[in-house]
Amino acid sequence: MSFIKNCGIMVEPQEGIEFKDLMTLAKMTEDRGFGYFLRSDHLTTHQTDLFPECWSSLGAIAALTKTIKFGPLVSPIGFRNPALLARMACTVDSISSGRLQLGLGAGHVEDEYLAHGFEFPSLRVRKKQFSEALQIIRPLTQTGRVDFDGDHFSAHLDGIPGFSRKIRMVIGGKSRFIVQRVLEFADEWNCSLPLPMEFELLRNLVTASHRRIEVSQMAGFVTAEDSAAFRASIRRLMRKRGVAKEEEVFIREMRERGWFMGTPDEIAPEINRARERGIEKIYFQMWQTADKEPIRIISEVLRGL
Repeated sequence: MSFIKNCGIMVEPQEGIEFKDLMTLAKMTEDRGFGYFLRSDHLTTHQTDLFPECWSSLGAIAALTKTIKFGPLVSPIGFRNPALLARMACTVDSISSGRLQLGLGAGHVEDEYLAHGFEFPSLRVRKKQFSEALQIIRPLTQTGRVDFDGDHFSAHLDGIPGFSRKIRMVIGGKSRFIVQRVLEFADEWNCSLPLPMEFELLRNLVTASHRRIEVSQMAGFVTAEDSAAFRASIRRLMRKRGVAKEEEVFIREMRERGWFMGTPDEIAPEINRARERGIEKIYFQMWQTADKEPIRIISEVLRGL
């Protein structure tokens, strides 16, 4: 099977994208043969335009697409009651006939919590909340049932409407705390770049689990057919981000942060090196959503691996 089926496009709608364009990207990703289409779950933006809320758009993606797997990467548990989030996931999964993968995280952007009236507690408390939420969401999305009382969350349900099959759970993060939650609850560990120094140790813990846990990576990318087009894309990205530095410095820094940068011939070896390190899936993170050509290019690179 081509490696493209193990890969996906990950979109950051808070960077500015309209609903119809997000749907176009989802369908294009499916049509190009990718296995996954992911999107972030943020509530605020630095852009002036509106952008579609995560779970509302996931319902639309479920109805629009036919084969591709999709989901949030990741939904912070602080935005929604965990039992309600599990019910939402079951509904969206049912619409898609079982293609949702539920990405979860502890949450880290204080401003968007406070802007929407959500409490943003200390990291210690957020870790406790995350652990409790998983003890509600995992059983509800595996069996439709839960009986749990915690310090922060509780749920007692003997069956929920919309549950028909087990939902795949992805937990994202790089700390030992997160990896321990992965070992206990998740089907996939997603680690964004740059990878931590202790990545090999953490990956070995995951791969040695008594359950099959896949290891995936989220990484930004900029690619074009030739060097001139690549440089033009880099300049557009720098302008969008308000970066005032030399192009070479920016490219070097992004590569050091783990981005896949360059022409197809330059990117292909980097993807293979990630696979050699034990990365089983790569979710390519788009920051310039108006430019769809990179999706075509990276799809052809992946087919050739």
